[in-house]
Amino acid sequence: MIILPIIALVDILSSRFKDNDKLIWVLVVVFFNVIGSILYFSMGRKQKINN
Repeated sequence: MIILPIIALVDILSSRFKDNDKLIWVLVVVFFNVIGSILYFSMGRKQKINN
C-alpha cells in the first residue's frame, strides 16, 4: 500500500505539468495516499506536457 503513492510521487515530480497541476497532484497523492494515486494514474497522467 505504501509503494503505489511513492511510485505516483516519483512520476509526478519527474514530469512536467502546466501551471499548478504538479502541486495539486502532489497534494492529492500525499493526503489521499492510495485513492489519490489511483486518481492520478487514471486522470492525471493525461495532463502531462510531452516534450
